Amino acid sequence: MKMSGMKTENLCDRMRWMRPYANDANDANTIQSNTKQCKATLLGRSLCPNFPAKSGIFSEIFVSLFENYFNPAPVGIVPLREWLLTSHFKKAIEMIRNEPDKSKRRELKAGLPAITPSGIFSKRCATGLIQHSGIVCIDIDQEDNPHISDFTAITDRLTDISGLLYIGLSVGGKGLFLLVRIANPKRHEEHFHALADDLKIKGITIDGSCKDLARLRGVSYDPLPFYNPNAGKYEKLLSPVCHHTSPAKHDDPTLTERRVGLLVAQVDRTNISIADDYPTWYAAGRSLAAEFGEYGREWYHAISKQSSKYQRRQCDEQYTRCLQTCSRTSISTFFGICKRFGLYAKT
Repeated sequence: MKMSGMKTENLCDRMRWMRPYANDANDANTIQSNTKQCKATLLGRSLCPNFPAKSGIFSEIFVSLFENYFNPAPVGIVPLREWLLTSHFKKAIEMIRNEPDKSKRRELKAGLPAITPSGIFSKRCATGLIQHSGIVCIDIDQEDNPHISDFTAITDRLTDISGLLYIGLSVGGKGLFLLVRIANPKRHEEHFHALADDLKIKGITIDGSCKDLARLRGVSYDPLPFYNPNAGKYEKLLSPVCHHTSPAKHDDPTLTERRVGLLVAQVDRTNISIADDYPTWYAAGRSLAAEFGEYGREWYHAISKQSSKYQRRQCDEQYTRCLQTCSRTSISTFFGICKRFGLYAKT
């Protein structure tokens, strides 16, 4: 993927130090045997100077690393502490924050590496979970909170949240992400909804798509993050409103997954809006939902972002509707839409 003002290969070079091993993380034994190598690889790297050398439970948490937002296969695992505190991508993040053009910002962000804060995965979907990190990630962005102009100023309103490990600036600098340690990883989504409720009381709306267990968090940089290395655990639970959703149909990466991933990458690279009218947009969403269920949400955002009409919350709501109405369609509809725009996936 080409990125304006910054060479793609430079990002890949910067990312190599974060790859503790080249093989897929397919089982717990592989993870355990590579932990020491991972720590040695990261030793001595440039970290935020405001963070202490010893960081309690931060030193014990490992998560999966992904090359970008479009490749569903992880490239390794990284210690969460080093990922959060690296300054390797500082210049790239500053470039994104200073870029006035929205489409260019989106292009730059798409090429950054990312992690799954909630655990170690064999692939980027809930069924690929190998080991839960015991963490829920929460996003607070400007789109959902237009009344907030200075996100750094609201940190003090959030520090009383039980289990709060970390608060940092988002990639764009106009939002925050929170990492919260939860009491029962098996009830991940119920903890998420309880947190959403607690924050709503504070007048803050969080990004609902973060309830996804395999949700990605792109690399960012904050010189003055909030951290609580000795945080307890968030105990509250709240059952979500039940909706019918189509689960992902494949337990292992398939040709269909690879084809869709390649097509979405082409859409992002060429900035072609393949779903600018509502019928096509709706059809594309239903097609992705029928094949991948919740797993297809980020791909839907990726193709929707190419339109000048794109709004994240509206897109999330639309995909939720697609999940409820996708029983009589298939992924062939998505392939047909791409074909109309001359987009093909060769695997």
